[in-house]
Parts: sequence; C-alpha cells; structure tokens
Amino acid sequence: MSKKFDITQHFSGYRTKKDSTKLGKGFLVAGSQNVKSTDGDNVKIRDGYTLDGAENTASTPIESSFDWQTNTGVERNLRSYDDELEFRWVDGTDVTWTRIKASWTAVDFNFDYWWDVDQNKDILLFVNGDDNIYAWSGAAAKIGTTTVNTITLSDTTSTWAENRFLISGGTMTYDRKITINGTVYTYTGGETTNTLTGVTGDPTSEASGSVAIQTVTTFADSPGSDSTVFPNDLIKILNNQVWVGSLINNNVFVSKNTDFTDFSFSSPRVPGEGATLTLDGSPTAFEPQEKDMYISAGKGQWYKSTFTLSDDNTAEALSIIRLKTGEQQSAISQGAVTKIKNAIVFMSKEPTFDTLGRVKDINTPQDLPLSDPIKPDFDGATLTGIHTKFHRNIIYITLPSEGTGKLYSYNIEKGFWEPPSTLKFSRLAIIDGELYAHSGYFPETYKLFDGLVDRAIDGVGSAINAKAIFSYRNFGDRAYLKSFDEYLSEGKISANTTLNLILRYDFKGSTETKTKTIDGSDTDVIFGSTDESSFGRTPFGRLPHGGRTQNEDIDTSLNKFRQINTEARIDFHELQVEYNSNADEAQWELLSTGGNVSQSSNQPVSLKK
Repeated sequence: MSKKFDITQHFSGYRTKKDSTKLGKGFLVAGSQNVKSTDGDNVKIRDGYTLDGAENTASTPIESSFDWQTNTGVERNLRSYDDELEFRWVDGTDVTWTRIKASWTAVDFNFDYWWDVDQNKDILLFVNGDDNIYAWSGAAAKIGTTTVNTITLSDTTSTWAENRFLISGGTMTYDRKITINGTVYTYTGGETTNTLTGVTGDPTSEASGSVAIQTVTTFADSPGSDSTVFPNDLIKILNNQVWVGSLINNNVFVSKNTDFTDFSFSSPRVPGEGATLTLDGSPTAFEPQEKDMYISAGKGQWYKSTFTLSDDNTAEALSIIRLKTGEQQSAISQGAVTKIKNAIVFMSKEPTFDTLGRVKDINTPQDLPLSDPIKPDFDGATLTGIHTKFHRNIIYITLPSEGTGKLYSYNIEKGFWEPPSTLKFSRLAIIDGELYAHSGYFPETYKLFDGLVDRAIDGVGSAINAKAIFSYRNFGDRAYLKSFDEYLSEGKISANTTLNLILRYDFKGSTETKTKTIDGSDTDVIFGSTDESSFGRTPFGRLPHGGRTQNEDIDTSLNKFRQINTEARIDFHELQVEYNSNADEAQWELLSTGGNVSQSSNQPVSLKK
C-alpha cells in the first residue's frame, strides 16, 4: 500500500502575532532563532561573523557610527565609544580602527556631510549634545620625510589636497592642522603639493610611515551658545543646508547653503538663507527624502518641510506641514530611522515598525505598519539603543538592550520577517558594500555573514545556537485525531553536523515529545555533494561560479540528505516540528519536512461532554 506524505517545502517567514496553532504550514514561530530563509525558499542556519580590526574586550560598547562615501571615492567609516572617535584605516590587508579625536565628554554623535564649494569636497559635520558643530575632512595619509617645519607625503605622486587635507581660503575657516600619533601640528602652506610647509611644532620625531589625520575643527556656539537650553543633538543636510535640532527644545535651526554656521535670514526670506522653525514638540529624528525634510517630534508628530518660491523667484518661504499621525507614532530616536527606496522606515514609540512614504494614487505621505506579523516581539522589547539599516533589499534592526541582544531582519522582496538572531550589536554599518556590525559589548566591529561561528578571531569563535520551530499542523481537522508512522526530513548538511529533529505531539508536547538526530556523516542518508554551480550544470548568470552570495541556497561543502524516521503511531490533534543545532561550524539547510499523516481510527472520546 502506498503512503502519501504531507510535505512542507515552501517556507513563509516568521510570525508571532497569530496563534501558532492557527497558522498555515511553512511558518516559523516564537522560539525560532539564528536561522534564515534562502533565495530557494529553504530554511538554513545563518552564517557567523568575523572580527574587523584588533580584538578589544574592554567593557565599552560602540555607541555611535557613520558610513561616509566621500566625493573623492575614499570611504570613511566612523565609530565612537568611551571618549573615543575612530575611523577605519585600511593599509593593504590590515585594518586598524584609528583615533580621530579623544577626550569627548559624550560620544552620542550624529553625522552628515556638507558640500564645501571652496574646498571642492564634502565635509563631515557632526554634533554630540554640546553647543558646537564639528567638522572633519576625512583626510588621512602616510607621511614620509620630515624637517623641523615640513612634512612630506610617503606617496610622492600625490598632494595633500588630493588626500582630502584642507586648503586655505574660502567661506568656512577650518583649522589647518594635522594629528600624527596624537600630536597636533599646524601648517600654513603646501597643501597643493607633496610637502606641507610652515609646520609648527617640530615633527622630526614622527616616524616615516606614520598616519597623518586632518584635525577636527570646532565651530563653537552654532546655532546657540547655551547647551543647557539647546544642546546640538540632531543634524541632517538637505539642499546643502544644515538642519540642527535638540531633544529638549521645540525649535529647529536651518543654515545658509553656503555657510553651515550662519542661521540668519532676511524678511522676506531669500532662497538659500537660514530659517528657524518651531514644532509642537521636541524633535526625535530628521530624515531627508526627495526634496523634503521629514521631522519626527514629540510622542506622535511627523512634519514635512515645504519650500515655496515667489513668482519672481526672489523670495522663498520655508514652512513645515504637520502630517496626520496618531499618538506614539513618532520615531524613538535618530538611530531608529532609515530609508528604503521610496519611503522612510522607523520604529515608533507605540512600538511598531512603520513605513512613511508614497502610496500609489495617494498624494500625501502614508504611515503603514510592517511589524504587525511579529507585534508581540516588539511589544515587550527593550528598544533603548535601537539602530536600523537597509542593505540589499533587507531592513535590519538591532536591539542591543533586549536581553543578550537581538537582530531582526525584514525581507522586502519576500514581504516577511526572518526569525531573530541572538546577537548583541549596538550599531549596523555598510563597509565596502557589505553589512557590518559594531559590538554592544566591546569596542569591536565585525563583518556579518562571514564564517561558520560567531565573533571569529583567527577562525575560532562561538557556536551558533540555531532553532527552526514551525507552527502547529492539524492537517485540516482540528477536532479529530491523526497519526503517522514515518516522518521525512530532507535537506543539506555538512559531515561534521548533527541536526536534531523534535516532534511535539499536541500543544507544547503535552501528549508526547520525541527527539531524533540526523547525522551528517551517516552514509545511509547522504546522497553526495549538492554542488549545482559547476561548469556545464548551471547556465552562466544564474548562479555564481566559484563564490557565494549572502542569500545563496547552494553550498558546495554540503551533502544532500534524506532521512525517514519510523515511529510508533501516536494519536494527536496537532503536531509541532523543530530542527536545531548548537555546535561549532554546524551547517545545514532544510528543503522539506513532513509525515505520512492520516486520520486515526480512534475517537477523541474524552473531549465529548
């Protein structure tokens, strides 16, 4: 007699709002962790992450970060912790997180970059809760020879200006200073050549090959001089005008587009001049989108800027429009906001994770929730320190204060959430086009989706505790009993991996729980390599030849397995299935799962009253 298996082979993401006994098949539910979907609709253990730069186990997590692709093609990635502000310096294959400036009273920075027409480069501006705006050119270069008043670049074919060091002149008065090994030197000329001149003090003790960094310039009392009334907490740039906000003040100041320290304006206001705007609450975040600045404020406010030119183009009104939102709909913080292609996404104070942007056939921006399928996850979560980042069609959200840390991801293409990863990251970053994370434990940075263990240092790290827990199946009938005597698991596995299968008969295994193992070295269930990207088997362009992509569901190191566990029949109303592993360098991927389920001949007599 043939046996018909009820197979699940399409996986539909992670959900926790709807009761786990009422979801359809293929959904992962609460308790799932450290697994992800693949482009082939499978479920696999997630990849690990590797250390970027030096190990540092001091108990000082990264608090702020920023990723800056400069106009000269140089990438600058910044991070702050304790009283340090650092940038990522790459010398060949060596990565060093190098000090820009220390001894900050606070390291809760916000950043953006501004175009300086006189310098012919973008300048990084940042604030951190005092009454200053700080500016950094992003310049860094190795030095060669020195004299008592000159410093020559190691690269004799380039100039200091080409390495982003500041030149004289222009509207903005920057400090023409460099820092080498913690010592600050002032220069007066030579920026457009290979040799700085007029250097004070004496740099001759600096070793050849040392890194010279442009010293940060402080622009004090901009826009105000009393940080107890208006601390500079927020900064964003739109149309080359700097918007500065305070978390404790309802005013927002907008600078001229030619001078980021000048917030003055005429009456009537001239295009490009500064402005002062007053909200109904203190701002929590700024985010430019298309031609407007969006401002989150108070407990439930969102605003959109509006620029209106006069008929003769000589005057321009700058105003704000308050959008229709409800209570608790403002963003939690600047770190809780990011942009996707046509919208802003943010964690609200409700809390829900929402989009704010254009909806087809509706002219005004619309607030639409994304997090409803996993509402319980965020309802009880601690959201302090939240940070979100969009990368390769996935929105990532890190919650460093939630227990030992969690990382969520929402797959825009598939329209569903992935199970959380148990990772304590304080910030997310995009470096060289790849996703990185800054630690919520240490002053360390990591490359994500890299390796088979967590926090890999020289290949050694922690095992990934992965669990794929599926919704309960009642197989079309909630009232009557079912049973099976064979259960199929099919997937891919490495030889060093033992994958556990748990079968819970009825809610939380109240009738019985059985645990089985799938051994990746068991030749009885292994069917050889699953390498489908070899030449001659896969058309060019369909799969990468000789490499992997982040969501690739083919791993040439894995073997195909197909295992059928035989079971004594147990009557049940609903069945929950879990796959898990917690061992070093475990690798597995689930293609299909299911049993030869049929209705039992027994009746649920005890239920009848």
